[in-house]
Parts: sequence; structure tokens; C-alpha cells
Amino acid sequence: MFARYASAITTGTLMTLALLYAMQGLIHLQPGAESDPRARTILDWINLPRQAPPPPPPTPEYDKETMTSAPIPPTGRPSGSTGPGLYIPVRPAAPIPGNTRPEGINDPDGPLISIVRVRPTYPASAEAKGLEGWVDVRFDVMTNGQVTNIQVTGSSHGIFEKAAIRAAQKFRFRAPVVGGVPQVATDVDYRFRFEMNN
Repeated sequence: MFARYASAITTGTLMTLALLYAMQGLIHLQPGAESDPRARTILDWINLPRQAPPPPPPTPEYDKETMTSAPIPPTGRPSGSTGPGLYIPVRPAAPIPGNTRPEGINDPDGPLISIVRVRPTYPASAEAKGLEGWVDVRFDVMTNGQVTNIQVTGSSHGIFEKAAIRAAQKFRFRAPVVGGVPQVATDVDYRFRFEMNN
């Protein structure tokens, strides 16, 4: 048995060497078969001088007397509020006198205008069950246009409420402006509809 393996290995090695030398001989017999060696690329490293980092921006100077005398807003949830949501206390909106319809692009005053409205993500569990429904939310809009104090005031299924709150947090508005000063808008109502074909 061992003799068979030894003879097979020896025969295989000899045949491989014979084929290798035969191929080399055929290459040398053909004119132009040998290719020219490729030109070698030499990398030339360049050391660039390090640039100094830019100086940090100057820190703004604050009026310490104004900062220490500013009132601290109250914290916590008001006693009459219910439902899930984030509560950030805001000052109540001043009433907007007269006609709130925008009169033109140069008019400094104007009503609450929606800039960004985000469609809520359809809950996977509701989609799997084929559920459709709606969620009513109420929120306030701060002077910078961000939404705060989001509360669910009604819904067809509780499964949709978290998705509605997440979408409402991404809403952005142009706050109502009175006399050129942005105002806080309170108790803004909005209904999210969850429909399978949308």
C-alpha cells in the first residue's frame, strides 16, 4: 500500500516538472512571446508642514446683572394636564388683535403658519392587524417654532398614540407675530390619520 502511494507521488512530481519545462521551452521558441517588464512606479513622499489649528471663536460676553435677575420658569406638569407628552412651561400667548390674515410679504404681523409637518410612522403591529385610525393631539408652539407640551386628547386605538407624539415633536411652525414680536401659541389641535392606503 505504501509503495503505491510513494510511486504515485513520485510519478506526479516528475510529470509536473516535465510539463513545466516543456511550457518554458515552448515560450522561448515563439518569437516575441516574452513580454517586456513593466515600468516600476517610484513613490515620492512629500512632507507638508503642519498647519496650526484655527483659533477658537470668541466667547460672547453676557450681562451678569440681567442673567441673575431673570425669573426662573416653573417646572413640572400643571395640575389640570393629562395624557402622555413632554411638558415645557411657556408663557401664554397674547391675543392677536384684529384681522390675523397675512396682508402681504412685507407685513411683519401674521398668524401661526405650519412650515414642517411630518407623517407619523405606521406602527408595524397595527399594520399587521390591518388597523386604521386617528389620534388627536394638542400642543403649544414656542416663539422659535418648536412644538412643546404635546398631549393626546383622543384616539381610536392606543396603538397609534406614540407614533403621533413622535411625529408632532418634529413639527415646525412660524410663530404668530404681533407688532413684530413672535408670540407663543397655545392649545393647537391637530389630527393624525392612520390609513393603510397612504
